Amino acid sequence: MTVSIPDEELEALRRHGFGVAYRMLGSVSESEDVAQEALLRLTREEGPIDKPAAWMTTVTTRLSINVLRSARARRESYVGPWLPEPLLEDPGPGPASRAELADSLSLALLVLLEQLNPFERAAYLLREVFGYEYAQIADIIERTEVNSRQLVTRARRHLEANRPRFDADEAARDALLERFLAAAEDGDLEALEQLLANDAVLYADSGGKATAPREPLVGAALIARFMAAVAQGPPAPGKFETRRVRVNGQPGRVLRGPAERPLGPSERLEAEKALALLTSGAVEAEQLAELVKRGRDAGGRTSHDGGDQQAAVHVWSVLTVDVVDGRIQAVRIVRNPDKLGHL
Repeated sequence: MTVSIPDEELEALRRHGFGVAYRMLGSVSESEDVAQEALLRLTREEGPIDKPAAWMTTVTTRLSINVLRSARARRESYVGPWLPEPLLEDPGPGPASRAELADSLSLALLVLLEQLNPFERAAYLLREVFGYEYAQIADIIERTEVNSRQLVTRARRHLEANRPRFDADEAARDALLERFLAAAEDGDLEALEQLLANDAVLYADSGGKATAPREPLVGAALIARFMAAVAQGPPAPGKFETRRVRVNGQPGRVLRGPAERPLGPSERLEAEKALALLTSGAVEAEQLAELVKRGRDAGGRTSHDGGDQQAAVHVWSVLTVDVVDGRIQAVRIVRNPDKLGHL
């Protein structure tokens, strides 16, 4: 007889499997596929399962290892900075566990985990996030206990020096993001630089499919000019909307608007040239802002009537910030449409 589990418990197990897979993969679509496959296997099991959640952890971890091994070459050839697919809602059960969950789900940590091989990543997460004993980890990843300890030790050595830390005061972080976005809209470079750490870094993930810097922008002055330029190219009123959200537990913003028209070769070349000039200091924020405005205006034009345009609203970008010691240490912007389709 196959396993019989109530629908409510199946949904809880699916969410648990997704949480394990997402920390392993950083991809919403792949994690959903892994969690669903694990759930199907669970319901086809013969006989009772004493601990369904532990069973789901084992199967989703093993499936995720297989996905990572096949995806490594694809990620190594990725165009520009790679960021995980964002989650806009904190999946935590309540405020008491919000900070811990936000830390283990943050884009910063998920990017760092990309440095590890699939087995190191699995062992590290099982130990540091889910609290498994080494004997249990060994059983899940099908390695010896000694090897499991070595995997966790190597992973810690890779990550601990750079493991992200965030200011604990959520209200203060949210207020800092508000001031940062307002200063960008006002074109106030001085205020932007004061809100950014001197060695702040901006990462923009476009996958080569949207206009964005293909290299990280380093330094408060450069990031301030870029953010002012992007915000100073305002779209036509009513076409776009912004909403404050939590992105993987951190303060963030989502921008929605009409479907973005892909840039032609000449437009893409112009955009890349302008970004290069901005980076070198040879062009001011106002000049880049004009390019941004033209791109947004072009993106909002379609061959459909107004009703269709209003219906076809897409996510253009998701922005989030890391706040450390009262200043913004990192800005992360996801622009790749393939990573925003689930939102």
